[in-house]
Amino acid sequence: MNYTEKLKITRCNPSSVGGRSFNEEMESDRGRAINSAAVRRLQQKTQVFPLESNAAVRSRLTHSLEVQQVGRYISKIVLELLKKQGVITDNYSEGFVSAVEIACLLHDIGNPPFGHFGEEAINLWTESFLSNIIRSQFENEDNCEKLIKDLCNFEGNAQGIRLLHQIQKLNLTYTQLACLIKYTRPAYEDKPLMSDIGEFNYRKKKPGYYFTEEELYRKIQNNLAMDEGCRFPLTYIMEAADDISYCIADVDDAVDKGILSIEKVHSEIDRIWKSFRGKDGVDDVVVDDGYLLSIAEYAMQKANKEKFNRNHIYILTLRTTLVNDLAHYAAKRYVDNHDLVFDGKLDESLLDGCDKYNLATETLRYLSINNVFNHAEVENLELKGYSVISGLLKIYSKLIILSFEDFKELVISNRLKMKPIETRLFHKLSSKHKATYLSAVSFIFEQKEVSKSEKLLEIYHRSRLLIDYISGMTDGFALDEYHNLSASI
Repeated sequence: MNYTEKLKITRCNPSSVGGRSFNEEMESDRGRAINSAAVRRLQQKTQVFPLESNAAVRSRLTHSLEVQQVGRYISKIVLELLKKQGVITDNYSEGFVSAVEIACLLHDIGNPPFGHFGEEAINLWTESFLSNIIRSQFENEDNCEKLIKDLCNFEGNAQGIRLLHQIQKLNLTYTQLACLIKYTRPAYEDKPLMSDIGEFNYRKKKPGYYFTEEELYRKIQNNLAMDEGCRFPLTYIMEAADDISYCIADVDDAVDKGILSIEKVHSEIDRIWKSFRGKDGVDDVVVDDGYLLSIAEYAMQKANKEKFNRNHIYILTLRTTLVNDLAHYAAKRYVDNHDLVFDGKLDESLLDGCDKYNLATETLRYLSINNVFNHAEVENLELKGYSVISGLLKIYSKLIILSFEDFKELVISNRLKMKPIETRLFHKLSSKHKATYLSAVSFIFEQKEVSKSEKLLEIYHRSRLLIDYISGMTDGFALDEYHNLSASI
C-alpha cells in the first residue's frame, strides 16, 4: 500500500503556482473551499429544523464544522497508527488531515433548500413533469432514457461534485474531489438489488455523480488508481465523521428547542437499546453489556448534580464520551481493514458491525426517527419547504417548455419576443449558472443544422440549469422567491 498513488497534487487545470508539495497543495484546496460562496450559503440551509431562528440550533454550516472537527480527530488517530507501521510519512500527513477536514466541510454542499424534502420535490418534478416533456420529443433517441434517469435521480452528494467543479469552478485537486465521492455509481445507473451479493451494494446504494461529471470521475479514477466501483480511502473517514456527528446532534437540537426533555431522551435510550435483544444480527451479549446505558446513566448522574443547566450537562457528557469512543473505533476499523479501505473495496461504513459502538449509533438514530423527525413542528416545516420547492419548479417550468430555437434566442438575445414571462424568469437565473449552461451547449448553438440528438443534449443541460439554480438556494431565499413569484403574502 503506497499512499503516493492516492495522495497526489494533480488538478483538472494546472495550478498557476508550481513546485508545491502535497501538503502545500492541500492547503491551497482549503483556501479555495473555505472562501467559496457555496460554503457561506450553508449557514442558511436546513440541517433538521427549517427556517430556524435560534442560532444555537444547527444549520448545515455548523453541522459541517462539527463534522470537520471529528474528521480531523479521526485522521490524527489513523495517522499515528499508520506511522507506527511505516505506511505514511510526515511529507503527506498534514495534507492527509486537511483533505479529510475539507471533505467534511464540503460534504453537504450539494444539498438543496429544506434538506431531504427539497430533494424529494426535485425528484418528483423530474419524474412527473420533466421526463414526460423530454420523452414526448426525443423518445426514439438513443440516450433519451439514460439522460432522463440521470435527471430523475437528484442526490446531494452528486450535486456537490457538480457544484464544486462545474459551477464554482474551484479546480480542486483530484485527491480532494475523490474524498467527497461517497457513492460510486452514476445517476443513470440502476441501484444494485439486495440480492446482488458482492456487487457494491453499499457503495452504490445512491448516485455519486451525474452524466455531466462522468468524464471528471474517470480522470479521478485514472489519476488515483481507483478501480471501478471502488471508493477513495479517505472518504471512509469523512463518512464516519458525519455519522458520528449527527447521531447525537439531532437529539441535542431537539432538547435545545424543547421538543425532548433529557428524561425522555434517557428513557428512550434505555427502551431502544433493550429492544435490540433477540434481533437478527445483534449479539445479546452486547445488549446485556449495556455500553450506551452506562454512558447515559453517568450523564444523568452529572446532570442531577447541576442546579441550573441540567440539559446542557447531560447532552455534553453523552456527546463528548460518544464522540471520543466512536472516533477511536472508526480509526481502529480503518487500520484493521486497511487493505480493503485502501483499495476502496470495504462495502460498509467504518461504524458498521455487530458491536456496542454500532448499536449505540443505531439507538440514537432510532431515537431521532421516532421522536424528532416525525415531530409536528418538523413535519409542518418540511411540508412547507416541499411546497416552496415544488412551486418554484412549476413556475420555472415555462423555460423547459420553450422550443430549442426559442430558448437559444432567449439565451443569445437575453429576451424573447412575445414571451415576457419566460424572458423575466430567465433574467432571474444567476449569471454563474447561465455561464455553466452556455459552456456545455455552446458547441450546439454554433451548428448551422442541429440534430435531434443535439437538441436532446441541450434540453438535458437546460434542465440541469434550473435544478442547479433552485437547489443552490438557501431556505430563506427560496421562501422569499416563492412568495414573490406566486404573489402570496
